[in-house]
Amino acid sequence: MDGRNTHLHALIRRVITDSADARRRPRGRTVIPVVAGAAVCLVALGAWVTFAVRGDEGRGEQAREIQLEVTSDAGQVTSINWRYPDDGYRFHFAGDRPVALTKTPWSQRIEVKATEGQIHLGVLVDPDSSEATCRILVNGRMMDEETGIVPHCMITVQRAFPAS
Repeated sequence: MDGRNTHLHALIRRVITDSADARRRPRGRTVIPVVAGAAVCLVALGAWVTFAVRGDEGRGEQAREIQLEVTSDAGQVTSINWRYPDDGYRFHFAGDRPVALTKTPWSQRIEVKATEGQIHLGVLVDPDSSEATCRILVNGRMMDEETGIVPHCMITVQRAFPAS
């Protein structure tokens, strides 16, 4: 026999011996890790399904309130709009349309769950009228204020609610 055949025979003997040893091993030692692994996979799958179904509401993020305010000397403004990250920065208007006379003082509370992004408050005043002032307040503390014919206030969520 040449060297290659000897090596091949030794390899075949080892495979046969290893498979015979595997048949002689008690099965209990193999079952426990398999069951434990399956349990871990099921728990992970359950957690994933819970977050997928409940979305952001299930992640423990708490809503935080922001107060939007508008005042003017004329007692009304032509338009008030605001945007924030929770609904993809969709425009919200104080009236039922973008340009609707709104009496002042005006205020609106919004709940913010997002952890990043900006909150915008914009006001449009009739140019022949006086100026208006917009404010964004968090916990009664003024975070931004602007006065003019077209005042615009903006604050980041991170600044409004810094990580503690």
